[in-house]
Amino acid sequence: MIRDTSAQDIQIAAAPLWKNPRLLKTASAAALSLAFLSWGISAWHSTGSVDSTLSLSRINIAQVERGDLVRDLVVQGKVVAANSPTLYSPAQGIVKFAVKAGDTVEQGQLLAEVDSPELSNQLAQEEALLNKLSVELQRQKIQAKRQQLENQQKADLARVSLTAAQREQKRAEISMQKQIISQLDFEKTGDDLARAQLEYEQAVQNAELEKESLAFETQTLELQVSQQQLQVQELERRVRDLRILSPVGGTIGSLAVAQRSAVAANAPLITVVDLTSFELEAAVPENYADDLGLAMAVEINLGGRRLPGEITAISPEVIDNQVVARVRFTDGQPQNLRQNLRLTARILLENREDVMLVKRGAFLDQSGGRYAFRLNGEQQAERVSIQIGALGLKQVEIVSGLNVGDQIIVSSAEELENAQLVALKE
Repeated sequence: MIRDTSAQDIQIAAAPLWKNPRLLKTASAAALSLAFLSWGISAWHSTGSVDSTLSLSRINIAQVERGDLVRDLVVQGKVVAANSPTLYSPAQGIVKFAVKAGDTVEQGQLLAEVDSPELSNQLAQEEALLNKLSVELQRQKIQAKRQQLENQQKADLARVSLTAAQREQKRAEISMQKQIISQLDFEKTGDDLARAQLEYEQAVQNAELEKESLAFETQTLELQVSQQQLQVQELERRVRDLRILSPVGGTIGSLAVAQRSAVAANAPLITVVDLTSFELEAAVPENYADDLGLAMAVEINLGGRRLPGEITAISPEVIDNQVVARVRFTDGQPQNLRQNLRLTARILLENREDVMLVKRGAFLDQSGGRYAFRLNGEQQAERVSIQIGALGLKQVEIVSGLNVGDQIIVSSAEELENAQLVALKE
């Protein structure tokens, strides 16, 4: 009989769970995992599917409101003389100035004189030719009167011969009835009458034709005289223009040549600046060129004063990515203006009334005006699609996507590039 080992076994009491190290370690890990999962679920419920988080101190917020949007543009410009004519030499010659640069002149005052012997000699020649043609015209008129008298005399003699032939024909008829003359003599008187009639008619026609011919010759000479008179008048005007007078009252800006210099025809001589008429020459970026228009209102800043003006001219060409516009003062020219004085001007491009608008910010450059981040009541900002209209200097028009009273983020941040929902924190 084989005995078992039950006599050797000793019963040991079981230890409590809190004294078991392995079970204690496993229970601690499970509790920590459960706590983390609960915190994640709670955060997800509280914030939704947030893509990023932003601090309120890093962003700027503006409210959408309704009002009038003034679309304007601030440009820099300089004061220039609206009327500063440059005077040119009317002919080749020697110039003699009567003024110096910086002198004050009045309208009509002598500024310079050009000595041109060639032009003076040409005028004398044309005047002599005019006198010659005038004498020839008078001679032609006398000759025409003499020729008309001769033609009239021939016509009168032909009429006398015709009258004599008619009387001779009557006598021949009476004599023929009394058979005093022969048939041959009678026929001869008829032939003489026909010849006299033909000679008279031809004399009258020749006189008329000769009269018309003489009239044409006289008219031709008259036209030549008239043409020569115009040439003489033109040369007289050019000779008078050798005395260069000031077209406006102002100041001599500059002398293009030295005193007693030889100048060519149409060479610049002198510039006169009209100090009573100044304009502002403003440089406008070329991307605003299509928005400019004549008579457009402009606000000019002169020493803190805002003076009204309007655009009077726009350059048709683009130079250095800019378009030059001329602006004149509409409310009278201010005092103490100087040539090339630098001023700031505000061009009023457009005025839109009663539109939705919001403060202009960097979000336009970041989004291209396609979307914005609108705040909701849960300290969050969601991305919404918008459509913008006119851009002002400080505000932008909202066409669609937002309502009056909405608040949006007008600043830019890297966290807003691809986010759909952003959490905001203090």
